Amino acid sequence: MIPNNLKKTLEHHENIHLRKDKDLASKALENLDVSPETEFGQILLSYIIADVISNVSDETLSEISEPSESVLWATEFIHRTWKLPYNYICFTSLEGEGGYIMEKSSGKIWDFDLSERENFLKGEIPAHWNGFYEFLEWYLS
Repeated sequence: MIPNNLKKTLEHHENIHLRKDKDLASKALENLDVSPETEFGQILLSYIIADVISNVSDETLSEISEPSESVLWATEFIHRTWKLPYNYICFTSLEGEGGYIMEKSSGKIWDFDLSERENFLKGEIPAHWNGFYEFLEWYLS
């Protein structure tokens, strides 16, 4: 369940909107093999958070479902091109050879930088956030 304080932040943000077509988002989560019960799933089934500009980050959040399916594209890119494990998804733009990535089962999030790929793969880079709610609270601050 999305915390009330985060709901208020999301609902009062001028560029975040309630998602009307949950079926498309649900199918996109399924294609990414992400449970709708996760923090990530709950947020993206409820809200459209794409293209929100942050005061604390240069990265832009991506859309999960049609028409762009940017999360799927970015996730396929990090697997195919950067050779990151399949248990990670990318939910932001990939400008500057990096982006925010999430480990699907734990929900932990990294501010991934391609220059640190080897250390990341060795498990030497700790997650920056323990979940998507925590990440969004920071991102929208």
